[in-house]
Amino acid sequence: MRLFFKKRSTFKLFLKLTDWNNLLNSLTQNVIGIINSTKDSFTGDGVFENKERLGFLLKTAEEKEIKILDVGGVSTKPGFKEVRYEQELKRFNFFISNYFGKFKLSVDTMNYEIARHALENNFEIVNDVSGFNDLKMIQLIVEKAPKIILVHRHPNSSDIQEKMNYKDVVKEVRDHLEEKIENLISHGVDKSRISIDPGLGFGKSMEDSQKLFDNLEYFSFGFPLVVGYSKKKFAQNLEMTHEELYDHCIKSGVSLVRLHIAS
Repeated sequence: MRLFFKKRSTFKLFLKLTDWNNLLNSLTQNVIGIINSTKDSFTGDGVFENKERLGFLLKTAEEKEIKILDVGGVSTKPGFKEVRYEQELKRFNFFISNYFGKFKLSVDTMNYEIARHALENNFEIVNDVSGFNDLKMIQLIVEKAPKIILVHRHPNSSDIQEKMNYKDVVKEVRDHLEEKIENLISHGVDKSRISIDPGLGFGKSMEDSQKLFDNLEYFSFGFPLVVGYSKKKFAQNLEMTHEELYDHCIKSGVSLVRLHIAS
């Protein structure tokens, strides 16, 4: 299956966000390419201990003019098992040891020690799907001042995959994100470093994820918006082509679409 990317739209971000704004304005694609340094990714595209596969994805990303890569060493598929720090570090170091190119790098982790290791190895972005619930992670962000992707997580959930009940999922997710942003800023996180992600598929039913996807424009409230729908079940149930899914995001004000590089 060929992934379709258009050239970056003329949609302008009227945001006074020094770091994110400069990065976004330098892109030719509104895309973050996904690199799973695992063997148990739900998409079956993990590169851990597979140099050939990693090399192929890096070259493909270059050819498609993808400038940002999001690298993770833990599968977040439904029913995933927690991975010990040592194992996640091993997977992450495999990527670092075999990486080539001139990409902007994002670390996809819930572990502040992995995030610190990444930032000490030229990563610029921290993508925490647990919603920055760990105070040590927040303190690291304040100390190192990377750009961050704040992924929505229901404040009452026990883990990122626990299905939560929503009365008005669009309003509640936005409210949760706004509250979390205030919390991060109160701890000293620079507002200009924050982008947001409504967390499609994380702790949400397919119906709720579809409602969020249909109302993405509701999340354009002063922060770059990141969205990931690639290969998720709710998106597969929508009667939309890859091009239509991507176009819907861009027209809704999404700054970055998180996509698998190749299938």
